[in-house]
Amino acid sequence: MQTLRLYITGMTCAACSSRIERAVGRMDGVHTISVNLATAQASVQIDQGTVGEADVYRKIEQLGYGIEHAQRPKDANDSEVRHYRIRFLASLILSFPLMWGMLAHFPLLSGVWTPHLFHDTFFQWGLATILQFYIAYPFYVGAYRALKQRSANMDVLVVISTSAAYFYSHYQIFRHIGSTGHGHVPLYFDAIAMILTVILLGKLLESIARGKALKDLNELYDLQIRLVRIVRGKEETWIPSEELRRGDIVCVLAGEWISADGTIVSGASEIDESLLTGESHPVMKSIRDQVFSGTRCLNGKLLIQAGSETQRSRLTRMIAMVEEAQSNKPLIARKVDRVAAYFVPFMLLCAVVTYIAWLFSAQENASEMAMRQALSVLLVACPCALGLATPVSILVATALSAKSGILFKDGRALETLHRVNHVLLDKTGTLTEGRPHLLGVQSVTDSEAYLIRMAAAVEQHSAHLLAQAIVQGADRRRIIVPEASNVVELPGNGMKGIVEGKTVRVGHYRWMKSELPAMAEQQAQSLPTSGGGGRTILYVSVNARLTGWLVLSDVLRTEAPQVVRKLKSQAKVWMLTGDQPEPASKIAAEVGADHYRAAMSPEMKLAVVRELRDKGRIVAVLGDGNNDTAALAAANVGIAMGGGVNSAREAGDVILVNDRLSGILDAIGISRKTMGNIKQNLALAVVYNLIAVPFAAFGYLDPRVSCIGMAASSVTVVANALRLQRSGKKRA
Repeated sequence: MQTLRLYITGMTCAACSSRIERAVGRMDGVHTISVNLATAQASVQIDQGTVGEADVYRKIEQLGYGIEHAQRPKDANDSEVRHYRIRFLASLILSFPLMWGMLAHFPLLSGVWTPHLFHDTFFQWGLATILQFYIAYPFYVGAYRALKQRSANMDVLVVISTSAAYFYSHYQIFRHIGSTGHGHVPLYFDAIAMILTVILLGKLLESIARGKALKDLNELYDLQIRLVRIVRGKEETWIPSEELRRGDIVCVLAGEWISADGTIVSGASEIDESLLTGESHPVMKSIRDQVFSGTRCLNGKLLIQAGSETQRSRLTRMIAMVEEAQSNKPLIARKVDRVAAYFVPFMLLCAVVTYIAWLFSAQENASEMAMRQALSVLLVACPCALGLATPVSILVATALSAKSGILFKDGRALETLHRVNHVLLDKTGTLTEGRPHLLGVQSVTDSEAYLIRMAAAVEQHSAHLLAQAIVQGADRRRIIVPEASNVVELPGNGMKGIVEGKTVRVGHYRWMKSELPAMAEQQAQSLPTSGGGGRTILYVSVNARLTGWLVLSDVLRTEAPQVVRKLKSQAKVWMLTGDQPEPASKIAAEVGADHYRAAMSPEMKLAVVRELRDKGRIVAVLGDGNNDTAALAAANVGIAMGGGVNSAREAGDVILVNDRLSGILDAIGISRKTMGNIKQNLALAVVYNLIAVPFAAFGYLDPRVSCIGMAASSVTVVANALRLQRSGKKRA
C-alpha cells in the first residue's frame, strides 16, 4: 500500500473536491481518497500492483485539474496566489472602462463625467469579448470538463451566467442596429466585467487567507534542515539532510537549529523546544540526553549521534500526522460535501424557474427582468463558502495544535473529543511520571551522602530506571560520583563493582541477603523488605558490610489532581492500572478519580472500553504503555502520551508530544473551539444562501451586487476560521 500526497490546482468549490473523490475513488486499486479544498491537497491510498502514480495523475488531469509538484503546501499556495493575482489585474484593467461607464446606471452617480468612448456599444462589446473568451477561458475549461463528467461546479455557474449576459447583450446590439428609437439599449457587458473581476478578487483574497491559515504548518516545514554538519574523523563536513544515516555524528553550534534526532555524546546546552512541543522554557540537555530536530541549541557546542534518518525524525512524523489529520475528513465535512455535490444543479434549476416566472410575469420588459434576476440567482448561489466552512477550520486547528505539542492524527478525533463523557486514564507514566525518584535514604554506618555516592558510582553503568533514579538523585544533591570498575549487572537482583578499591553492592533484599552471609539474622529480620504503597527499596553494602538502603518510588505528576478535577466537570474519570490494589487506591484517592480498577491486564482494559461503548458512552483513553495499546485503539478517541512507547503512539488518535497530562484539557478545548467555529462557518454559509437566493429570485438584488455578495461570503468564512489562530495565541 502506498500513500500519495498531491497538490491539486484548479479547484474552485466543494463540488470540485467531491468530483475528484468520486472519480478517482472508483479507479481499480484506489483504496481511499480524501481531497481537502482548503489546502488544495489530496491523500490517496493505492495498491501499487494495480494502479500507479501516473494513472492517478492522468485521471485528475482528465477531470480538468492540474498537479502541482510542490514540496510543501506554501509553495502550492504561492503558485495559486500568483495565478489569481495576474488574472485579477488583467481583468481589472480590461473592466475599468466598462465599470466607469456603469456609473451612469446609479442615480447618485449619474452626474459623473464619463468619456464618450466608454458608452460606445461596439467598444464595450470588444472589451467584453476579451474578458469573456480570454479572462474567463479557465472557467470554460473547468465547466466543460465538469459537465463531461456529468457533474457541475462553480465554473458552470460562472460560465452560464457570463455567457448568458454576453450573448443576450450581443443580441441586443444587433437587434437595435438601425433602430430609430433613442431608448437605452439593455446591455450587460459591465455585469460580465463585474462578475469576473469580483470573482477573481474573491479567489485571490481567499488564497491569501488560506496562506495565512497555513502559517503554523509552514513554520513546521521551515524547521526542516536542508544541510547537516557531520563529523568524520577530525573533519567537519556538510551533507544534504537526505544523506544523514543512523550513527552519524552531527555537530551543532550555539544558536543553530538541531538537525537530527539523536543522543548527545559530547557537550551540554539549553535547548529551545518551543516550536516542537509548545513549551516556552529552555530545557538543559547534556551527555546521554535525547534531542530532536526542529529544536534549537541556545549555547555551547553539541555532538549528537543520529538515532534515525531525517525521513524518520519526530519532526517529519509530526508534519505527516498533521497532513493526515487535514486529509481525513470528519463526518460533518463529508455530509457537507454530499450536500455541495447537489447544490449547483439545484441552483441551476432555481435560475431556470426564476427566468420562466419573470418571463411570464406582467412586468414591463419581462424578458430583460427575467434575464437579470436569473443572472442574480446564478451569481449569488456559489457553494464556495459551504465548501470552505469545514476544511479551513480543520487546517488552522491542526497546525495550531501541533505547535502547542498536540498532534491530531485524524480529523474525526478533532470532531469527537469535545463530546467525550468517559475518560479512562492509565496510572504509571500517565498520572504518575513513569520513572522512579529517590525519595529517601537510610544510612546504618556512614553519612547519607557517602551512601548515595557509592551507590551512584556503580549504578551509573546501568540503563535501568531504578539505577538512573539513583544517579539523578546524586546530581540533585550535587554529589560528585567517582568512577567504578569491574561493574557487573545481575538482572532482577542488583549490581556490584569496585569503587575506590572497595566492593560495592546495590540490590534487592533477597539477593543482598544471599550475598552477605555475615548479616546477623536479627538485623535481617528488622530490615524493611518492601516500601509499601508502590515503593521499592534497594540495599547498599560496602566491603560486604550493610551500609544502608535507598527508598525509590514513582511519583504523582504535580498537575494530575487539577487535571482530573477539570475533567470531572464534563466526564466520568476512571483509572485503570496493572498495579496492585494498595498503590492503585492510594493514587486514585489522591487525584480524585470517580472509579478505579487495579491489576488490569491489557485484555481487561479493552473489555472495559468495549463495555462502555456498548452502553452508548463516548470514551477517551489516555495511556503510554504497551498494555494500553488495545484500549487506545478501541476507544472513540485514543490519546497517547508523547513519552510513551511506539505502539501506544501508533494506536492513539491524538499524541501529547510534550508529555504533559494537562495536554488532554488543551486538546479538548481545541476540539470544542474548532467544532464551534465550523458550525459558525456553516451557519454563515447556509444563512447567506437562504437569504440571498430568494432576494435575487424576487428581484431585490442586481447581478453586480449578487457577485459581490458571493465573493464576500467565501472571504467571511475564511476570516472567521482564522479567529482560531487568535484564540490559540491567547491560550499560549
